[in-house]
Amino acid sequence: MLNDRGNARVEYITKCEFDIKGIVHKCLLDNLSTTGASVEMTSSYQDYIQVGEIGTLTILLSSPVKYLCTVVRIKSTQLGLQFLDNDDRM
Repeated sequence: MLNDRGNARVEYITKCEFDIKGIVHKCLLDNLSTTGASVEMTSSYQDYIQVGEIGTLTILLSSPVKYLCTVVRIKSTQLGLQFLDNDDRM
């Protein structure tokens, strides 16, 4: 389902992993756009993740898809991630 945003998001539920600081967190992808994603954390370590940190989101499809991203929003167990170009890596 699409919504009315500048970068339309597609609701898409699938398993994913967010690797940050060398720890792989199990997540569920809620929705996806061309510029970012929203994920629901299923691990108990989300309290240690801060806005501005960079990690890798791996969406587990028939072939895994990886995105370099930065955390832009944290709300309870929900993370908002913005995709980065490889040139943006610190």
